[in-house]
Amino acid sequence: MKSELKVKQSETLNVFHIISLSEGFDLSPLFEEKKREEKEELRFATTKPASSVISKLEDLAKSVKFSVRKSESRVRLEGSERGRKGKFSIEAEIFAMTPSFLVVEVKKDGGDTLEYNQFCSKELRPALKDICWTSPAENPTPA
Repeated sequence: MKSELKVKQSETLNVFHIISLSEGFDLSPLFEEKKREEKEELRFATTKPASSVISKLEDLAKSVKFSVRKSESRVRLEGSERGRKGKFSIEAEIFAMTPSFLVVEVKKDGGDTLEYNQFCSKELRPALKDICWTSPAENPTPA
């Protein structure tokens, strides 16, 4: 039985949300002392439907033996083993910019930040690379 996650229409973002998602307009370094490598969140855009994002996250969870919990616009993956700072878990929240363009925000929900960063670079990014949107400027076609 395949379940479908609906992206709430009320989750569409206004201009202030969009600005806050842009690293170029991120003012948090003025107020926080966290280093870039200690970041506990990851964002990416996609033109794929929410069901594709959820399916990729479920496949990833299965491959690393994590449990999955879903709600209307969120997916939570949780490890089964306790680490030095509790069970490792992440939460992905899906926002609709337009009906065909989504932003997915992935945050560490539990566990160690170092474990989160390693998980993102070794597991999460490779698993999601084929659904992440890149601008044509970042991905020029050879002439």
